[in-house]
Amino acid sequence: MKLYADGVAYHLTIHQSDSSLPYLILLHGFMGSGKVFTPLIDELQLFCNPITIDLSGHGETETPVNEELFYANRQVNQFKSILDRLSFDRLFAFGYSMGGRLLFQLITAYPDLFEGAIFESTHCGLTPEEKRKQRITVDELRAASILNNFDQFLDEWMALPLFRHTPDHAGKAYRSIMEKQNPESLAASLRGFGAGIMPPVCDKLQDVQHPLYLIAGEYDTKYVDRMDSISKRCNDSTFQIVEKAGHRVHTDQPDIWIQILNTFITEHYV
Repeated sequence: MKLYADGVAYHLTIHQSDSSLPYLILLHGFMGSGKVFTPLIDELQLFCNPITIDLSGHGETETPVNEELFYANRQVNQFKSILDRLSFDRLFAFGYSMGGRLLFQLITAYPDLFEGAIFESTHCGLTPEEKRKQRITVDELRAASILNNFDQFLDEWMALPLFRHTPDHAGKAYRSIMEKQNPESLAASLRGFGAGIMPPVCDKLQDVQHPLYLIAGEYDTKYVDRMDSISKRCNDSTFQIVEKAGHRVHTDQPDIWIQILNTFITEHYV
């Protein structure tokens, strides 16, 4: 279905509506779409009603090429508008990488929006200011590379150490999804919602009362450290390092990923 908010036409799929089960909205990472979760939907449907959504500038969501539409506060308000209209009774959320950054923005702006949230390989914002400026520079270079030679950028992105442990079949599926993206929209996403431009919300996590679950792959040492640090800021959180996984835990260890979500949602759905 298409739902409009702030000039953005969001593409969203409710894969199941079983009244005995809670809902779970899944937020993908940069250059992904809701389709990255396709191999996991059948297993998810055993314990929740999965919802996939193409984030602003990605997949089949139609976003004007205006970086201001990607600002954190704009995306948060867009999401709030959509979820208010859908009026899910009990809703959980999962966010991976960029989707996790957006989810941190959502739960700190609207702490009661979700019954609980799961975060994978992500962070709540960069500090100090110098680090943010450095990342803005990096993202601007990436945006220019996307616009100048998208195929070359894809090759370089897929070769990043972050994704070294992604199984070949999953890597090919991701590549297929990435090739269908609009380069101008991706560049606008980086400029409006890159990790440097996004305002940090780490200091607000202590005000979130609902349970949070944080996961990172053992080979992704940078995000193991980040997620561990974030967990110490939260009021009610669990942090798990998933063995034999890199940045994409959901592709590297899908069975463990499903088990984590199943246990978390089942325990907190009363």
